[in-house]
Amino acid sequence: MGRVRRIALLMGQDAEFHRQVLRGIHAYGLQKRDWVFRNAPAEPAITPVVREWQPDGIIAHLVDVQFARQILRLRKPVVDTGCVLQGFKVPVVDVDHEAVGRLAAEHFLQRGYRHYGFYGSGTAYYSRLREASFRQQIEKAGFPVSSCHVEYIPRLPAPVSWKRVDQQVRRWLENLPKPVAILADHDVAAHDLADACQQIGLRVPEQAAILGVDNDELECQLAFPPISSVAIPGERIGYEAAWVLDRMLSGHPPPAKPLFLPPLRVVARQSTSTLAVEDPVVAEALHLIRNHVDRRFKVAELADQLIVRRRALEEKFRKILGRSVLEEIHHARIEYAKQLLNETDWKLLQIARRCGFSTPQRLSVVFQKLTGMTPSEYRRQCQLRQQE
Repeated sequence: MGRVRRIALLMGQDAEFHRQVLRGIHAYGLQKRDWVFRNAPAEPAITPVVREWQPDGIIAHLVDVQFARQILRLRKPVVDTGCVLQGFKVPVVDVDHEAVGRLAAEHFLQRGYRHYGFYGSGTAYYSRLREASFRQQIEKAGFPVSSCHVEYIPRLPAPVSWKRVDQQVRRWLENLPKPVAILADHDVAAHDLADACQQIGLRVPEQAAILGVDNDELECQLAFPPISSVAIPGERIGYEAAWVLDRMLSGHPPPAKPLFLPPLRVVARQSTSTLAVEDPVVAEALHLIRNHVDRRFKVAELADQLIVRRRALEEKFRKILGRSVLEEIHHARIEYAKQLLNETDWKLLQIARRCGFSTPQRLSVVFQKLTGMTPSEYRRQCQLRQQE
């Protein structure tokens, strides 16, 4: 065995993206028996410890100018997986942020929205790339985009007043035309945005659809309702960052351009699970359907609760959504079933009950009719995607 190479991983483990990147780096490290890793948060206080350890190379999430300068003064090969700062001559490996913005725009445009918003950092480079691409696609379709900038990196800095941010966000949300589709620059921001909507009585997704980025399952599931998110290839980013660092350690020059990898897909949850609807009766009906997806209520019961004739309700659904009320109920139930199949290991009986079906067999019949596959086939497909 040759000389041991010390690799400092400066990104912490508080976000799912960081943990995915670390897993990818360690997967690459399995090929390099002479690599030894140390992991620490990317903050100035850790610099003396890193300097004393004398790493051969560094993979860092560079988010702070002072910290970035301190790390570069060590004169060691550095690879950045943060894409937050500009002006530093450091190779970057990350997701393709412009592709993230385009994917988000496509997701919303397909749902018929006419009003759009962006919520996130106005200074972080990755956020500005996502916003610019999202705005370009939406404006190309003929619609404006309103932005609210709050500096999440990835969370609100300690000195920032939560109360002031809450007031800023609430004013912005209240002034937006409804229904509105909002892209948040990552899932922490999306979670906070969903909380703000709940506090001012703004319904998600009927009045404000929210899409995050990173597919951080904890953040997405802690929000109400659960947040849809653009999934990114975190583990592959870590693997490729380690490959770039390995080449630099072998004497190769750093890449001339950032290595940006395509996002995986939109993982749809309840926060974008409806279409843009301005009719108040249909909007209320969709709200009731999605918030009581486990109830086996009849169409007549829904009409009674809305104080409208069943025939009139059916006509509105056909005209606005192009399907019957029952078809919309089945659609909402199957979307929830897909989420549970993807994110839990529950048996089909438990999923059927949670989705308002009397039996697993009935769930399977409706699921196959709407998706073209059985629930088991869908679950296997999700598992294969997660392994990509």
